[in-house]
Amino acid sequence: MKRLFLAALLTLLLAAGLAAAISSDSGYVLIAYGNYTVETTVWIGLMLLLTILALMYLTAVLLHISLRHGSRLSNWQRDRSTQRGRRQTTRGIQALHEGQFARARHLLDRAAEKSDLPYLNYLLCARASAALHDDEQTQLYLHRASRSTRSDNLAVALTQAELNLHQNNFAAATENLQRVRKSARRNPLLLSLLKKSYVGNGSWPELLQLIPDLRRYQILREDDIANLEARAAIGLLEPNENLSAETLRTRWNQLPKTAQRQPAAVAAYARALLHTGSTDTAENLLRVQLKRSWDETLVDLYGRLGGDNPERQLAAAESWLTEHPNDATLLRCLGRLALRNHLWGKARDYFEASLRSENHPETSAELGRLLAHMGQRERSAECFERGLRNSTGELPALPLPTLTSS
Repeated sequence: MKRLFLAALLTLLLAAGLAAAISSDSGYVLIAYGNYTVETTVWIGLMLLLTILALMYLTAVLLHISLRHGSRLSNWQRDRSTQRGRRQTTRGIQALHEGQFARARHLLDRAAEKSDLPYLNYLLCARASAALHDDEQTQLYLHRASRSTRSDNLAVALTQAELNLHQNNFAAATENLQRVRKSARRNPLLLSLLKKSYVGNGSWPELLQLIPDLRRYQILREDDIANLEARAAIGLLEPNENLSAETLRTRWNQLPKTAQRQPAAVAAYARALLHTGSTDTAENLLRVQLKRSWDETLVDLYGRLGGDNPERQLAAAESWLTEHPNDATLLRCLGRLALRNHLWGKARDYFEASLRSENHPETSAELGRLLAHMGQRERSAECFERGLRNSTGELPALPLPTLTSS
């Protein structure tokens, strides 16, 4: 209270002093500029000067406030635009997963310019366009995605490859994936897509080179890798007119050891050897493989060989009976080998023993053919009928006509 009283008293004293000074001598100020002059008292001039200074100070303060709040306003507007873009992107992704592809593309496209990562929006637009079977728009969005980021962007390359595979364009998929493979050798999606592109394109040597990475980085289970190796080997060894025995042998030797132990690959190699006339090599291959690992497909193929030494084939196959006495496939194989040795009775016994183990249509057909040539027409017809029933499944019970004597 005392301070307020003292401040008021001091103000009154200063005002009284100023009034006395003005009344005693008002002073004189002349301002001349060109042809213009301004005359006033010192005190009025001083008040004008103070007013001008106050206005300048106020202008500076207002300008500072405007700039500071204008920046905040700009940031607020930008943040609001970004948030709106994120909401649109979220709705677009949701629509994409709900199967609303046209709506998803519209939302994601509108949000792309406001997105921190616009190429992701364009990639999703490309996926939506692919789902709509709009190839032109798919390529357009992929092009936009490439332009909005680095040309070797992994996400862009993987998306391009996926869409190429969806269109069965295996060559383009392979090109896109190989372009970025050096920078992402361990990427599981890249390796998986590369595997699909090689299989689709029939690039069997490249697939075999890829398999070690598939195994090392555990992209596939071991049994799936084994099947893939066999498939690559079968494709590589597929017989054709231009495939010589020497080329075939070179390809087989270039296969990894794990592939050479696959029964399907061994069977493919044996068939290719037979195609080139290398029957003895095929017989030796199958015999060695069957000692190492028993496989019914190889046993059946062994029985179909027409080697130069059928006696040795029959003796080798009969030695397997010790460990596989009731194997229907082996017994059918022995029946065929017995036929090659002109042992008709033994062949019949083996076929009949095979049928007791498994009622297989091929065995019935073999026995029926043999019995027909042995003059046993009735039994032959029964075998053929039984084989036909086995191959077509159980026939329904239907009324049939009765035979009448003429």
